[in-house]
Amino acid sequence: MKLFTRYSRVNILASILALLLGSISYYFTVHYVLIHQLDDTLKIEEAEILDNVKSHDRLPQPANYRDQQISFQPAETPVPRQFTDTKKWGRHHHEKEPYRELIFSVTAGGQLYTVSVSQSEEESEDLLWLIMMITAGMILLLLGTLFLANRLLLRRIWQPFYQTLAGMREFNLSSRLPLPAGDTDIEEFRILDEAARQMTQQILKDYEMLKNFTDNASHEMQTPVAIINSKLDLLIQDQELGEKHHRPIQAMYNAISRLRQLNQSLLLLTKIENQQFGRTDTIDMAALIEEKLTQLEDPLRDRRLAVHKDLDRVQLAINDYLADILLNNLLLNAIRHNQDAGTLSIRLRETGLRISNTGPPLPFDPTTIFDRFIKGAHSGGTGLGLAIVRQICDNYHFDLSYSLDNQIHTIEVRFPGHP
Repeated sequence: MKLFTRYSRVNILASILALLLGSISYYFTVHYVLIHQLDDTLKIEEAEILDNVKSHDRLPQPANYRDQQISFQPAETPVPRQFTDTKKWGRHHHEKEPYRELIFSVTAGGQLYTVSVSQSEEESEDLLWLIMMITAGMILLLLGTLFLANRLLLRRIWQPFYQTLAGMREFNLSSRLPLPAGDTDIEEFRILDEAARQMTQQILKDYEMLKNFTDNASHEMQTPVAIINSKLDLLIQDQELGEKHHRPIQAMYNAISRLRQLNQSLLLLTKIENQQFGRTDTIDMAALIEEKLTQLEDPLRDRRLAVHKDLDRVQLAINDYLADILLNNLLLNAIRHNQDAGTLSIRLRETGLRISNTGPPLPFDPTTIFDRFIKGAHSGGTGLGLAIVRQICDNYHFDLSYSLDNQIHTIEVRFPGHP
């Protein structure tokens, strides 16, 4: 849920609660004022009756108007003066109406009377109902205004935040472009935008330093490795060396070759991680697999592997160099970890690529199969082949998985847009 949506809901709910409580309080306040006004009217009638009795020592005539009734009843004992709410029949209505009644005692002509002065509450209730309807309309208008303000005004207020967020999402190291400066007069968003731009500038700076270090280190390592390799080539061809010297020299030669491969693999990993392969091509994966199998005929023949192919024509959007590296590493892995006279199965569909090979269970935790430097000691490789495969898959949002079933090892690459 978006922040301004949650804020709008909380704001509107708080407003509804406040207005609801305020409306209840307002209703009882207005009701009290109207009842108090009726009581004042009844007190005036009481004063007039008492003045009439005092002046003439007799009661005035009973009255029964549309909204007021005055009645006198002989009494034996005086009643306490009190205001009550009651219901009486109206003159022009066929149902009882609410009345406010004042009851008191008075003595006229030597006789004690109980006087009842009633005032209809219908007009007061109509007025109260009209006031509450107007209040309800104002509340609805206020809530509608709050809703529109939250939807329109708050969205505009938060626009600089979303612009900064969109810039951070679109930020790409390969483009070398810093975040554009935002234009806002809101201090918090201005601070956020400034912090984001400083962060991306520092990332660009660190990335450039790391890239230069990697390139320079790789370049500088190639020279001494090439010198050592050439010297070993000369040394291994020396006729004066005996058989006992050839084995350690050959071991050094193999180590240098592995070091060169390791250097190239680490450099490739760094370039992939830094997204330096920005170009995307449309690759015929079936044709590329056929080409790679042709290149790998010698190791396939040496291991006497039976190759089973089930290839659909699939066009994949991927950098051609990375596609070649991906297939080369997957096929070499399936060959290197296969058993003699085993099988190699390749299945290509629109949904993905599956490569399976026979072989004994892994001598390490299968969950680490795509980690770096896990398998090198067991296979004679650099331990980076499947790590490079995973980095390429991550780069193109391919799903990569490994499974083992009846000594059949399967690595599956599922292409985007397919389950």
